[in-house]
Amino acid sequence: AGVSQPRVSQILRHLHDLKLVERTGRGRWKPQREALLDRFLAEYPGPGGSQQYCYSLDSPVEVAVRAGEVDTPRRPIVVSADVGPDLIVAWRKPSLVILYEKHMIDPSSLGLIDAQGSHDANVIVRMPDDQSVFPVPALTAQVRGSDVPLADPLQQIWDLQDLGGADRLEAAGRLRQWLLARP
Repeated sequence: AGVSQPRVSQILRHLHDLKLVERTGRGRWKPQREALLDRFLAEYPGPGGSQQYCYSLDSPVEVAVRAGEVDTPRRPIVVSADVGPDLIVAWRKPSLVILYEKHMIDPSSLGLIDAQGSHDANVIVRMPDDQSVFPVPALTAQVRGSDVPLADPLQQIWDLQDLGGADRLEAAGRLRQWLLARP
């Protein structure tokens, strides 16, 4: 990674002072996953970039399935709130889908039309500055035999919290529990 051993030690010591890692002995460190998650969510400014509000007569899940069908390694599209979290830990009926794309696509290719604004949109299409929304390795969910590519779970939690509402905050809590329980 091109980082010297003294610099790594310096960074780990700083993370230890922030109680984000714990020394487990003989040069080994254990991340404090919950503290790291809380810190990220508290300080993350959002994905940045541009966004477009759209509307579809189809359900947000159907839009997500169509996005999965046009997703390619060269033109990735990933699905976030509300659909993404519901595909991981079902909790609420999705009323909106956020799609992240690396390259602008024509919304009509997904059966979308422009909405007047956020108040009448059920699809938000974002081209983020922050590319960490695209997880490596890829995360997918199956919907009726189709792969639906999902945004990074941390981004999905952030999106749920950003959209707000009691149901979404509860869904964010369930996704958080799922994430922290993973090895």
